[in-house]
Amino acid sequence: MSKNTTERTFANPQLSTNQSKLLNDFIVNFEMVSGEAHLLGKKENLIEKINKLILELDAHSVSFWNMESLKSLELTSETDLASADIGITGADFAIADTGTLVLLSGSEQPRLTSLLPPVHIAILEKENIVANIHALFAKLGNSYENYDKLCSCISFITGPSRTADIELNLTLGVHGPGRAIVVII
Repeated sequence: MSKNTTERTFANPQLSTNQSKLLNDFIVNFEMVSGEAHLLGKKENLIEKINKLILELDAHSVSFWNMESLKSLELTSETDLASADIGITGADFAIADTGTLVLLSGSEQPRLTSLLPPVHIAILEKENIVANIHALFAKLGNSYENYDKLCSCISFITGPSRTADIELNLTLGVHGPGRAIVVII
């Protein structure tokens, strides 16, 4: 048998690879886990949308990743992450079937930006949405040869932080952000 016929594929045939359907599935599933999704028509509207969210949330301090798309943000990034009202990060990928954001953290992109502030805003490019975790790791395997040079941690974020007590009373934001917002460009 040839190598190609013995390799197993884990992709669910029921999941679409159509990018428009992946986008819609991601938004539905992200909102199903209490996340908020904002789809922008143009990348040029990103800074305007971020500023609007900061005003709506009445944030006094914001911490954000060193990203090209945020260079024109008229704010200084808060260095004390524990006191920041909002953490803004990129999302390297998203998984459509679970509504999960995938963040590759490193020295310029600390993972605490998505974990400590009470509100996490992630910026996602819609072409980086994959069908499932198997498609994600296939894409990562094809794209990156040295993970240690790329990032120190891969975070999977499925909605705001949640926990339940012994009586199964669900509470958001106890061990991390109580609001998870994704801006899709």
